[in-house]
Amino acid sequence: MGGNPWHYFAPYDKDVNSTLQKLREQEFRAGRYGFFSWVNINGLADALAGFDPADFDTPTASAEELIEEHGSLEAAIEAVFAASEPDGTTSILDMFQVSEEPETCAVCPLSKDDLLRLLGTDKPTHEIVGAILIQEQNPDACEEFWGSIGRGEGRYILLYQNDKPTEVFFAGYSFD
Repeated sequence: MGGNPWHYFAPYDKDVNSTLQKLREQEFRAGRYGFFSWVNINGLADALAGFDPADFDTPTASAEELIEEHGSLEAAIEAVFAASEPDGTTSILDMFQVSEEPETCAVCPLSKDDLLRLLGTDKPTHEIVGAILIQEQNPDACEEFWGSIGRGEGRYILLYQNDKPTEVFFAGYSFD
């Protein structure tokens, strides 16, 4: 089985790590992690008709219960991550930090050269990224982008409106 892709759009903060941590907290508190959640988010629930969600890595406790049990938000996320091994959470929860280069459990920026080659600009908009990397309107660019991400890795792209950053696009793959 291969890794499952995931992606998110988050409000821009000049500190990308802060944006990442806020997004991780948001998704953890909402319970949007694990394979069953990924299937539902991606509109594939019909493919699992007849399966019991208990057969998947769905949370058995609320976020608040997990935080209380483990002593902190980060410890609770780490516990969920550890419980999901070897596949990971199939979500942004698998990304613990920002790095400069591709690294397991981290997001790194797409280079300016890659932005220009794949998206045609070094200041892409939400619409450009959505069209090319999600809706696959440029299949070659889409395939190259997703093919460059290893299992358990992530990328981020700053998105612009009127030459000002407004969002951060995060994308990556689960471990398996």
